Amino acid sequence: MAKIHNGFINNKLKNTLKDSGLNNFDLATTKFYRGVKPMWEQLGFENDDSDNPQDNSYWKKIIPSDFSFLNLSNVFVRQVETDNQIGVSKGSKVPRQSYTDLVVNQETNQNWDDDYTYPVFPQLNKFGIFEHEINTSGSYGNENAPITNPNESNNNLILNLELGTTDTDDIIDKTEINKINYNQDLELSMDNNLRLEVKTISTPDSIETDISEQPF
Repeated sequence: MAKIHNGFINNKLKNTLKDSGLNNFDLATTKFYRGVKPMWEQLGFENDDSDNPQDNSYWKKIIPSDFSFLNLSNVFVRQVETDNQIGVSKGSKVPRQSYTDLVVNQETNQNWDDDYTYPVFPQLNKFGIFEHEINTSGSYGNENAPITNPNESNNNLILNLELGTTDTDDIIDKTEINKINYNQDLELSMDNNLRLEVKTISTPDSIETDISEQPF
């Protein structure tokens, strides 16, 4: 399975990940399957409704990074104007000033703006605090979904790299179908018989094993 890159880039695939957010990350699992494995199945959802952009469970309906709790329905900030009785004052002789007040309607559903679904949160109470715990089981797919399960068992799985090791010398294919060779950049030279030889000393690279540093 080892392959040395030829240095040429397929322009059709250029910038494939440009708008995906996959700019700097550690890949926790590397797997190959026979045929096509749809995203809803990768994420552990029960059916293909989660691949339908029109469905509320669509896996990609995640709020933008600039969203806040104010993007929930029935949660807003109102301006309270001053008069003789209300307002904020820093001293007895200082006129009262208007202020903002957080308003949370805890008696109605609190849904994300623009029909976003994720993340799934409990209701906020009038103090802006989560009122109850909720069971999110099924909301994000199965916890043993293939995308995060390093011990997946699947007849169509033909490559499953073992990355729970300390260095690249110990990487194996857990399906036992392929032999893994880790290739580094190297320098070639000629020996006394004018035969090619590797001049570079090969040393294994370390692999991050700290769970807190992993993406899942």
